[in-house]
Amino acid sequence: MRDRLLALIAGLLFPLAFAPFDLWPALFASIAAGFFTLQQAGSAREALLRGWLYGMGMFGFGISWLHVSMHDYGFMPLWMAIPFTAIFAALMALFYGITFYLGWRLGRTALAFTGCWLLLDWVRGWFLTGFPWLYAGYGLIDTPLAPLAPVGGVWLLTLAAVLLASTVIQLRQPGLQRWLATGLSALVLLGSAIAHTFTFTHPSGEMQPVALVQGNIPQDLKWQISMRERTREIYHDLTATIPDGYLVIWPESALTEFYQTIDDFVEQEGEALRARDGGFITGVPWRSRENGKVTYRNSIAAIPLIAEDGHERVYHKQKLVPFGEYVPMQSLIRGLIPFFDLPMSGFTPGDPAQDNLHTLGHTIAPFICYEILYPEQVATRSHGADALITISNDAWFGTSAGPLQHFQMARMRALETGRWLLRGTNNGVTAVIDDNGKVVDALPQFQRDVLLSQYQPRQGNTPFMVTGVWPWLLLALLLMATGSRLSIRKQSHIP
Repeated sequence: MRDRLLALIAGLLFPLAFAPFDLWPALFASIAAGFFTLQQAGSAREALLRGWLYGMGMFGFGISWLHVSMHDYGFMPLWMAIPFTAIFAALMALFYGITFYLGWRLGRTALAFTGCWLLLDWVRGWFLTGFPWLYAGYGLIDTPLAPLAPVGGVWLLTLAAVLLASTVIQLRQPGLQRWLATGLSALVLLGSAIAHTFTFTHPSGEMQPVALVQGNIPQDLKWQISMRERTREIYHDLTATIPDGYLVIWPESALTEFYQTIDDFVEQEGEALRARDGGFITGVPWRSRENGKVTYRNSIAAIPLIAEDGHERVYHKQKLVPFGEYVPMQSLIRGLIPFFDLPMSGFTPGDPAQDNLHTLGHTIAPFICYEILYPEQVATRSHGADALITISNDAWFGTSAGPLQHFQMARMRALETGRWLLRGTNNGVTAVIDDNGKVVDALPQFQRDVLLSQYQPRQGNTPFMVTGVWPWLLLALLLMATGSRLSIRKQSHIP
């Protein structure tokens, strides 16, 4: 019972390493304590339970903010929203139950545990569309280990965090496993020191002015029909104050009407900015007819929409948020409760083969809200891009930790790709982030304003952009096999 309680407490420590707490040493304490409870488990079943308790603490605390969107904006009663959040946390916790289970089966070594953790985190990122939230590596973005990100992305940082923390516990035990884990940990530390001396991308032109408009329209008013005209006024008036020559960015669903309904207004805004030597990119819902069927998409467009070559300059979101942008099994559950009928919850995903956006002579890789959490998608689309742009509407999560966690994870994409990231949101965090993942300029949350800043276009590919996750998945499998082999060898020498 004591070790089960320790596993739960260890999981509760995990989110303290992330925004808004940013207590990164808690990450190592959490993982080390979790690995300790795994080693003390008397059976694989007990390890499974302890891992699930660990994950329950992690997600029960780390994503407790989910109930805000369900209750405050999904019209779900609190007595229902809290259990729904708990059920989701319990399902996500199964990934760590399986991690602990496999770690026990493969010999309870730091090597095997590290490999299992990384592999199951990767599975969590795509299984049933994926939930790539709270990877351990994100907690290291402001630490001396951060230079590993351009080499192996958040995956290498996650591997480093788990390996270093579990090796501390492995040192308590004699044998080759201890020395091998220690040696690999030393290589990780040495690698981070060496990586700090490398720069994989380079400037490709002068600093460019950018203006990010934060409308700060309350979520409970945003989707009301009576608010549409006022929304246009807010964004028009804010944009009119921007000096000449700026790339102007409006956030996700800045306008809640389809482009096809308000194209005159949007194009007039773009024309006014172009007359002042500026550019215009905006989030906007999109409606089209395909094969006799009307489809709806969450999109971002460079205005004017039609480029000189006749192509539309629009990107349609690929990774949709379950229940927020599409409803799984909608024929069965739509109408049961208001949460399953949120505004704009009937989107269709965009084609992965879409082009990046082009404006003011530069190529911008676009990502909408949740998409910025997918490392491989961002790395793939960043080839040939001068900068990254992500637009979001985190107003669904109020004053909770959710938007700050989202912002922290977005910063990792800039570091992984060696490119500046322009982040426009409805109510924060609106910011410009440099190629090292550092915040250059930002607006306070919940404030209607315009962020005037600059960004540096960059070209070149980081190692992570070239290789993606695959070398680290192979390393994870190798660690699992090596840890298991060493454990079998050790047991064969026990009289």
